[in-house]
Amino acid sequence: MNFVQPIRDPNMVKDIANYLRNRSERNYIMFLMGIYTGLRISDILQRRILDVKDKKNIIIREQKTQKRREIEINPLLKKELSNYCKDKDP
Repeated sequence: MNFVQPIRDPNMVKDIANYLRNRSERNYIMFLMGIYTGLRISDILQRRILDVKDKKNIIIREQKTQKRREIEINPLLKKELSNYCKDKDP
């Protein structure tokens, strides 16, 4: 089985975020959600605007374990989500 190692270098995380910010707003938001919540990509992809717009927490049922989990939204992520969601209908 192959394993994916986490990105441990903070500068590399910043570089990836900057690259995505300029290329794809959607992918930038998904990257930030992964970094700030620790969610798996399968759980991030299930999120809808309604799940995150004007919310303090994200409530999920984890894909792999089926456990209910409530995650507080980091202030930086909250700001970016607000900007991303402002012109989108839930």
